This record gives sequence, structure tokens and C-alpha cells, in this order.
Amino acid sequence: MYELSGPRRRGGFALIGAVASLLAVLVFSPAALAARDPVAGGSTDLHMKKGFVRKLANNQISVQGVGSGTVTGNKLSMPVDGGKLDPTDAQGFVEAAGGFKFSRGQRGVPITDVTVNTVKGAVYANIARTRMLLGELQMPSNTRDGFGTRVKAVKLVLNAKSAQRISNRLGLKGTKRIEAGRVLSNVFTAPTPRTVTIVAGGTATLEGDAATFAKFGAKGVDVPAAISAIAPATKPTPTSFGFPVSGGNIALDASNGTVETAGGVQILKQAEPFSPTVRMSKIAVDFKERTALVDLEILPAPPFPGAVGRSSVATVQIEGSGVATNPVTRQILIVGAAARLQAVAASTLNDVFNQPAPAPPPSSNFVVGDPLGTFSMTLQAQ
Repeated sequence: MYELSGPRRRGGFALIGAVASLLAVLVFSPAALAARDPVAGGSTDLHMKKGFVRKLANNQISVQGVGSGTVTGNKLSMPVDGGKLDPTDAQGFVEAAGGFKFSRGQRGVPITDVTVNTVKGAVYANIARTRMLLGELQMPSNTRDGFGTRVKAVKLVLNAKSAQRISNRLGLKGTKRIEAGRVLSNVFTAPTPRTVTIVAGGTATLEGDAATFAKFGAKGVDVPAAISAIAPATKPTPTSFGFPVSGGNIALDASNGTVETAGGVQILKQAEPFSPTVRMSKIAVDFKERTALVDLEILPAPPFPGAVGRSSVATVQIEGSGVATNPVTRQILIVGAAARLQAVAASTLNDVFNQPAPAPPPSSNFVVGDPLGTFSMTLQAQ
């Protein structure tokens, strides 16, 4: 039988240890020179300007935190809970939870769900439960902070509609009203990336499992010569493979994200009247689902189906491996992760390489959980 599974299924063709290695090479959709990373932590702070603080004091207006927002002196601080930001040039948007409130007597104006949009040079918020532009940013700049970035705009200038709504809700009249063009604060945001973009140029290596190689040998495959690398992948030793990383994204603890590699692995059984061949390329690892995916071909066609499509072939075990990050060089290192054959992949390999007759011994059959090998990778974040 020749079954395959989609990216979310557990089945698939598991090639040999080489395949595992490919798998091991994470999953990635090639990104441009830079990409926006999803963010899910850090903080956004508004440091109120002295002139604005005097305006509030002269009108007996106090400021309090709302929800997870806090007020310390002249600083309004809100935790980041979403958004996407390119750490190389700070282009994107950052969403904050909670907020702050201006109060005057029995009147109040809550300002919540603040979004800093560096592409539009603007800050949006819910002002008294109405979503609107709070103000424009002037002169934003950024500096790298490990895998992330720190963004600062020296001025957040209130626009006419937000100034009018705040003044109306506080009951301010005449010269007491907050005027359009008033500088409220600077804006400082230091978001933490949920996953980081991996750029091409890293490496993934697989050390194939000797017992798995031996099963291929028992089925008539000339091991190790007939288990070969598909360029640009390489085979530096008889049982190891190297794959160039083509891109992707990954959480810093390897709990999420996908990464892809280039090249692949071919397994050939020279026989008559036909030579069964399995080719696996574009090997990717889904770190959330802990599975490895490949583009699969089974040749010759006929009797085999040829290009099968995208298939899940192995489970990937990160637990017990070493995951290390270097925020200075922005590198991520994974050492000693294991890949194991999935059920449909094991069945498919048996069906393919048990042909042509005579059938190999039953001891050569692959079973679910057979080790494909261990892999390591060095990844470079943007």
C-alpha cells in the first residue's frame, strides 16, 4: 500500500535514517531577507511628558492603571500580548493588554488595548470603549535586543479626535481642554518574540541508526552506498548526512515553529525486473506537532505511484536533547534529538523494499518506533 498523510496527520513514508535526519532539519517556508516575528511578551511603556503631566495636575486629573496596566510615577506600562514585528527594522505592530485611565472627580476615560503600529507611525486604542487613533508617532528608532528589538518614539502626539473625546469625557471646558497636537508621551516597547525567523545558511546533520540501516541491508539494499544524499545535501560519512537549512521559524525553546531544509535522501534497491527507489526531499520538522514531513517519490512508476506528495514520516523527540540559544549571535543549537518511524511509514517501506520476489526475512520488517537516527542543527535567527 502507498499511503500518505497531510501535514497534520501522523502517517507517512519514513525513509531511512537519512529521512529521519531530514525530518530533523526543521520546517521552514523561505522568508525574505527579513520577516515579522509574532510577539507575545515584553512591555509597552508611555512616559508622560512634563508638560502633559502639568496639564493633568492643573485640571485635577489623576491617572490609574486598568487591568494589567500599571502606573508608576509618570510611566504607564502595559504587557505586550500580541502583534508581529520585524526585529531588523521594527516594522510591524505591537498589541498591549490592560491600559490606563484618566479620572477627574466622578468622570473617567479608560484607554485600553493599545496598539503601536510602526508602519503607519500611529498608536491606536479603545478610548472610553471606542476604537480610534490615539495619536501619531514621531521619530521612531530601534536597537536590537538579543532575538528581539527595542523600539522608541520620542513623541506621541494626540490627534484632534482623541483629544476631543478625552476632554469631553472629563468635562473639560475652554482652556482646560486638552488640545490637538499636545505631546502626551514618548513610546517605548520591548516585545518578546513568540517565534523567531530562521534565515538560510544554517546546517542540520543526521547520524543514521545502525539497526535501521541493517534492516535495509537485509531487504537487499546495498548499505551504505545505495542510501545516498540528494544535492545540495551531503553524506560526509557512510551513515551521516548534512542538510543546508533553507529557512523557517522556531520558538527559542523548540516548542513551536517549523523549519525546512534543502536536498534530501534516496534509498535504492538494485534488482530485476525493477529497482524499488524511495526519494525524500524538502524535509521539514513541525516542532509543535513533533513530526517530520517530506516530499515523497516512490519509483519506478509503474509499478509504484511516483510522486506521492507531502507526507508525515516520523515522530521527533526533542525532550532529552540539548537546546541552547545565544542572544548575542542570535544562534539556536539543538543537539541529540531523536526521530522514530511512524506506523504508515514503516508499512510503506516494507511494501516497497520487500519487492521484487523473493521476499526478505520477516526480521527485516520495519515497525512503528524504529529509530531513524539522531540529529543536530545550528540555526541562525534574523
